[in-house]
Amino acid sequence: MLVSEIFKPDNIKIELESTDKEELFEEMVNFLADAEGLDCRDEILSGIWRRERKLSTGIAPHIAIPHTHLPNINRTAGVLGISQKGIDYDSLDGKPVHLVMMLIGDDSDPNGHLRILKGVAILLNNPNFYPTLMKCKSAKELSEALVEFEELDKCF
Repeated sequence: MLVSEIFKPDNIKIELESTDKEELFEEMVNFLADAEGLDCRDEILSGIWRRERKLSTGIAPHIAIPHTHLPNINRTAGVLGISQKGIDYDSLDGKPVHLVMMLIGDDSDPNGHLRILKGVAILLNNPNFYPTLMKCKSAKELSEALVEFEELDKCF
């Protein structure tokens, strides 16, 4: 599975409204649950926070990848969000987050989740990835950019 298959246009929110991590997780989980037809918002939110308490998922300058595993999801799902104003995230570098890639994996298939995380890591190594995504004005444009970077980097 490709990163662009997880973060398809219906799973991309260009204008996040949140200003801090707590609001962000609520906003992203609600968006993900609606986009994927999931009825386990509380479980997703609890899992995201459980992982976040171990170590901040704000791992790269201006980028966060909150993630968790849950039973019975039956797939890897995700939502990508952009915030032009930035979100107070308690990132490892102390900077606000502008690009958020939230992932939910199934406990029974941890390798699927790890493959997507690996793909994201490869994309993040491209110095043009973050600036290009931040310039996108629509979910469709951002989704197309993801596909182009996957093809360019031949990361899968």
